[in-house]
Amino acid sequence: MKELKFLIAYVLVTSPSYFFAKEGLLFSSPIFFMAIRYAISGAILIPFAKKLAISREIIILSLLTTTSTIFWALGLLYVSPAQSSVLSYSMPLFSLPIAFLVVRERPSMFETAGIMVGFIGICVYGIPLVGGFTEVGMILTVINAFFWAAYTVYYRKIRDMDPVSINASQFLIGSAIMLALSPVGFYFTYSGTFLIDLLWMAIIGGAFSFLAWNYMIRLSTVNRVTVMAFSVPIFTTVLQALINMSFPNILFIAGITLMFAGIYISRLKEGINIVDAAQ
Repeated sequence: MKELKFLIAYVLVTSPSYFFAKEGLLFSSPIFFMAIRYAISGAILIPFAKKLAISREIIILSLLTTTSTIFWALGLLYVSPAQSSVLSYSMPLFSLPIAFLVVRERPSMFETAGIMVGFIGICVYGIPLVGGFTEVGMILTVINAFFWAAYTVYYRKIRDMDPVSINASQFLIGSAIMLALSPVGFYFTYSGTFLIDLLWMAIIGGAFSFLAWNYMIRLSTVNRVTVMAFSVPIFTTVLQALINMSFPNILFIAGITLMFAGIYISRLKEGINIVDAAQ
């Protein structure tokens, strides 16, 4: 399947992005950091875009992606990269009903079962992290997951549009929105480390990551792609273990096993029933 190539690339760049973003917040307030990130991402994509699109659909998409990003960054102030990964991947539970309501995609029995098994894996994986959660961090990151699910479905809704043009436009619109909001809780200290964090988040974890996600959604259904994205917390765990020089405990391993099982189950049956929007 073509989306597998994009999935592998997406997982490899998204997993470390949690760590670069968390470190970047040591030097910059969340909204300002993400505003600069979006501006650079948009500027990078402009030369490759067929055209910049300003339409009702792009504005709605921009509001969804920007809101998701703001809540994710604010949540990272209170939770670790691993905790953020766990909470963010409640996203497939939201995408399931949103995809049905907005683009009329009815998941197969195996896809639904895969999402549920994978989510149980997320819960098991997150048990050792619960002690570090703060109520504010949890709420902010789960809100991010909801808007992430919403803009993922919206990518599917406008899948006939050029992905590069879509992302270039939504990055620039999102940057303008966040720059207007950036005085909220503003702080900034320049350093070489911040520049590295920013460039990663803008180029690899921004333009490239969003494009890979967009292409996956164009090539396959929302539920199939989102359940496969459980791969990200798995690789985030590996990175966390390498950074901390510690071996994952039994609950991490059990959770990862369940997430892999969820991905496998979701792939057992090819095809999906799609309800014609005209019906």
